[in-house]
Amino acid sequence: MQLHIDEQLCKACELCIFYCPKVVLKLSDRRNAKGYNVVQVYQPENCTRCRLCEINCPDLAIYVDQN
Repeated sequence: MQLHIDEQLCKACELCIFYCPKVVLKLSDRRNAKGYNVVQVYQPENCTRCRLCEINCPDLAIYVDQN
């Protein structure tokens, strides 16, 4: 399983962070080309593959690879 974040689509709305029940994600200091601080995978070992981050991302910037 792998969590993917398309940093160029991320607008730092933090909805994925809010909905994650296991504190897998956090806002980073890195900025994308649009000037937004992007979300990063913080604790991947905590991910339960619930996909709440993916479902609630309004910009389709995050997805969970189930393989």
